[in-house]
Amino acid sequence: MGRFGSLLKRVISENHLSPSLIRRYPVVDELGVREAYRLWASTYATETVTCSLDEELARTMLRGLPQTRLLDAGCGIGRRIQNIPNAIGMDLIPGTLAAGRAHNVVIGDIRAMPFESNCFDMIWCRLVLGYLPDLLLAYGEIFRVCRPGGYVFITDFHPDAAAAGHLRTLTDEEGTVHAIEHFVHGDHVQLAVDAGLSFVAHCDGAVGPSVRDFYIRGLGLKAYKRDVSLKLVVAFLFRKPGV
Repeated sequence: MGRFGSLLKRVISENHLSPSLIRRYPVVDELGVREAYRLWASTYATETVTCSLDEELARTMLRGLPQTRLLDAGCGIGRRIQNIPNAIGMDLIPGTLAAGRAHNVVIGDIRAMPFESNCFDMIWCRLVLGYLPDLLLAYGEIFRVCRPGGYVFITDFHPDAAAAGHLRTLTDEEGTVHAIEHFVHGDHVQLAVDAGLSFVAHCDGAVGPSVRDFYIRGLGLKAYKRDVSLKLVVAFLFRKPGV
């Protein structure tokens, strides 16, 4: 994945376009993450199947866990933390942060975060790590800024979705569809453990009744029936060992 030769495969990640719509509005290129999110900033708030499944997994896996000091690393426009006291969002793309108009956000790279060590009791990094070819530095930084005893919640585009030909895409203001460079990672647990985190739980978000309406409004019922039970999002919960 992450290569333009794959762009004729069916698209269902961010914009959920059917093969017929791809022919009408063809995927014209593959963009790096900086350029992609620059184009996407003005329409980024639109909910998608991928984001909806990500949110379901968060509600299920994080219920009852502390978030006194929360970091959303790769927060986009900051919508996930807008009603959470003492939460901080960080994103690499200034235009995306500006589009959200959030006050509790900073510019930063997950691989070199602008925070002191042991700052946060909960760290989210949701649907972000697939944009990086190498996750070693990212997991090292996540471990560093997490407090001992704190939790780390990671989500990513599921390898099964990539294997089925699904792509991460965006549609710009002119209606042009662009693929976003994406890298498939099947080694999240090993990398997290190597960085010093302890594995707690894993869960998958699959196509089912909760996202049926997204399909009806976009790809259609036939596509929904085709994709039922396909895993689109994978989630992991880790913990930094206490002192």
